[in-house]
Amino acid sequence: MAFSLGKRLKATREALGLTQEQVIEQLELRYGITLSQQAISCIEHGKRKVDAERELPAFAAVYSKPIDYFYETLQLPAASPAAPAPKRHSAVTVDMEALTHRDRLELAAELIHNVLQET
Repeated sequence: MAFSLGKRLKATREALGLTQEQVIEQLELRYGITLSQQAISCIEHGKRKVDAERELPAFAAVYSKPIDYFYETLQLPAASPAAPAPKRHSAVTVDMEALTHRDRLELAAELIHNVLQET
């Protein structure tokens, strides 16, 4: 299955038990980002892009996830309990020019942290 940022955002929202309305409220209150329910729906269905500089960091904060979480490849469960779990790798395809300086630093720190954990 192809990666979809919108699907990952929707799955995360649902896993956290949040409604679109609750996300809209948090984005407005905490970050001054005004989105309609239709806009959230369009994002989650891949019909609207997410602003990488303002919206994606806000979604990540509302969902308490690092930005690169939304770009990680999904892993299928191991075939049997005895089988070792596969290493998780990120498939990060981010337009670095679209990110703020702070977002770039946070992403770099997260990537360094992940590399150090694997060694």
